[in-house]
Amino acid sequence: MRLPLTCSRRVRLPTLLCVCVLHCVQASWGGDWGRSQQSQLAFEDIHSRSRSNRSEPFKYDRGDLLIAIPGQTERLSLIEASRPWRRGVNTFIALEKPLEDTDAPEGFLSKTAEHREHFGVFQDPRTKTEWEKAGDLRAAIAPFLAAKEMGLDSFKWMFYGDDDTVFFIDGALDALENLDYNMPYLLSDDVWFVEDDAQGKQINTHPNRRAPRCVPCGYHDGVADTGYIPYASFKAPEGCPCTYETVCKAPGNEGYFGPNCEWLKVHPGLWYFIHGGAGAIISRGLLQMISWDKVDGYFLRGSFASGDSMLTVAVYEMTGILPTDPGYGYYRDHVQMFDPGWKGYQTKGPEDWNFDVFDKGNDPEGVLQRLQHCVSGADCDEEVDDQLQHLVSVHIRSRYSTEYPVGENETDFQHVGPEQHRPASYMHYALHKWYIKFRKARGLSTR
Repeated sequence: MRLPLTCSRRVRLPTLLCVCVLHCVQASWGGDWGRSQQSQLAFEDIHSRSRSNRSEPFKYDRGDLLIAIPGQTERLSLIEASRPWRRGVNTFIALEKPLEDTDAPEGFLSKTAEHREHFGVFQDPRTKTEWEKAGDLRAAIAPFLAAKEMGLDSFKWMFYGDDDTVFFIDGALDALENLDYNMPYLLSDDVWFVEDDAQGKQINTHPNRRAPRCVPCGYHDGVADTGYIPYASFKAPEGCPCTYETVCKAPGNEGYFGPNCEWLKVHPGLWYFIHGGAGAIISRGLLQMISWDKVDGYFLRGSFASGDSMLTVAVYEMTGILPTDPGYGYYRDHVQMFDPGWKGYQTKGPEDWNFDVFDKGNDPEGVLQRLQHCVSGADCDEEVDDQLQHLVSVHIRSRYSTEYPVGENETDFQHVGPEQHRPASYMHYALHKWYIKFRKARGLSTR
């Protein structure tokens, strides 16, 4: 039996709480590919006509953004810790239950309006498989729920990430400059993909430059215009928008997906998906293609993969859209815009070993150290400086953050909540603080 969606208002909070109760059922993997492909072709024609009439470049500020975070009440101290970098940006947090006074850290609820925080509810499934993490389904549905509750006219770009994801708003706004929010974009350069190791064994790796993707519609810069593409990179076409057909039939990718381009049709979500911890930026143009009724029905199947995997495959099956690389880092092998790392291959948890996973990003301490070095005038070469100027996000990965050092002399750092979250809270604080110092030292704007 399907349980209805119910909404209620809570007196303690000024925002609408929408309670979605999910009954898990089995469902097939299929998607409405034919109609989504037709809609994309029609949209592409409309967009090509409209953009030809535009003479002014696109520029955005914090008022054009909405942050969507899948959270848990027991981790609200991380939401609180992210407030400094979220300043002035509307934020929607999807929780597993309605928020009560007793759930929140001391003083948290009194500042929700000041920090433009809105809360919704999507309950965890009643059952889950042994490999699922709590909140996987909520992580997949959070951006759609945020768009529904906040309204499509409340934002032009949605920043989607975990409660331990740090977005560098100024760098992200730089990356979005001249991109049309009406175009359906799922933006990230941290994409999971399968590759073979030296012994021919399949390894699931992110970020992976071999992962299929597009570059933004009309993208160009000094390096891109030379035609240079870093070694072992997928030959990304210009996506206007980035559909399966655009990616599959791009010059240089013949045979990459099988003789009839059939490979990709069954693989989004199966080790080909955006990394949720690194985050993604989703355009209004993409979300306006997906009705809530379609989302609500789609996820009745229950959890069938990790949250970021389910999100990627849901977007693909409901719209035909695949990931688009922001562009700048695609043409520069020393730049990873979403969650960069300098450690090379690394593993940080039992699931990495169980699933033959390698993480080539996820180095928050390395990012913080390089920000500090570059501000203080220590070792900071041109490539590191270029990387830091084009940061979009860092994943703190709080499950493994207990060893992060907390600055003893940081008198303006305060943590309220479980002690095990203190190191991750500190990384929220320190990354933002030193990023702003770095921007100012380079004469870059801080909006």
